[in-house]
Amino acid sequence: MYPKISIIVPVYRVENYLHKCINSILEQTLSDFELILVNDGSPDNCGNICDEYAKKDSRVKVLHKKNGGLASARNAGINIAEGEYIGFVDSDDWIEPNMYELLYGMCLEYECEIANCTSVIYFKNKTVKNGTHSLIIHNRQEAMKAMLEGKLYDEVVWTKLFKRSLLGDIRFKEGAVYEDTDFTYKIIHKSSKVCSIGAPKYHYIKRDNSTMDSAIKNIRIDAVIIYDQMYQFMKENYPDLRDMVAYKLANSAMVVLNLISNNPNFKGYKIQYYEVAEILNRYYGEIIKLNVFPKNVKVLLSALKCHPMFYKIIINGLSRRQAI
Repeated sequence: MYPKISIIVPVYRVENYLHKCINSILEQTLSDFELILVNDGSPDNCGNICDEYAKKDSRVKVLHKKNGGLASARNAGINIAEGEYIGFVDSDDWIEPNMYELLYGMCLEYECEIANCTSVIYFKNKTVKNGTHSLIIHNRQEAMKAMLEGKLYDEVVWTKLFKRSLLGDIRFKEGAVYEDTDFTYKIIHKSSKVCSIGAPKYHYIKRDNSTMDSAIKNIRIDAVIIYDQMYQFMKENYPDLRDMVAYKLANSAMVVLNLISNNPNFKGYKIQYYEVAEILNRYYGEIIKLNVFPKNVKVLLSALKCHPMFYKIIINGLSRRQAI
């Protein structure tokens, strides 16, 4: 007899948070689930903590693997999951006791393949509670638009429950950040109905050394590449939504270009700079037509179109002026 839900938790260097995370899952009011703890080669005591829980609760499965990153750990969990639905929890977060009962019940009652709740996000100096909307049910097109708007639900996977049959061979993109973005729109495309309720059931800790923060510090271009691929996908399948992706792509690309332009080690990022510039220039016509950017941004985009280094010169000049 297969469980109703598989809950996948990638584990890496979180021994100070792990007990709270696992306990919050084991205390779920919906008890028919399997908890897959993927020890992603954690060098601390996390592996032993996972094994101890497996000894105490038969619902807990532990998979020990060589370190490969968040996406790799999630994929390893997906590959052994047996539940009808799959949920994802990050190992330094925790969830409300009725989160999965709520999401699973919504899927059954309204015949949805994806259910979404909202979250409470804990920043260093503030706490943000997301979403207060009542139950909303979307078809595939409406769900894709809602994801891009980010008003009801966005690209993250940890507030969602997915029917496992949707996944097929779709997996998280390994070696990248923004793996949720790359994954979620592909799964929504496979669905017929998505339901969402503004109930903050997931507690997310925004740590200073999070994956996203590291991506900014290390200047990764993953988001630009993913939005480039997403645009082509939307152009073919959801042409009315491609402008929304072009906007996201432009913002992501300019953030990266600004970071590289002001980086003392510009030469070390020169290849990435030109790669992002090439992608952004490819969408110049579509982005300019959006009429959402102020004049100074349009000047920057035009400068980039003339020559990528013109963009850097302007950014450097603005930075020096602000420093005076």
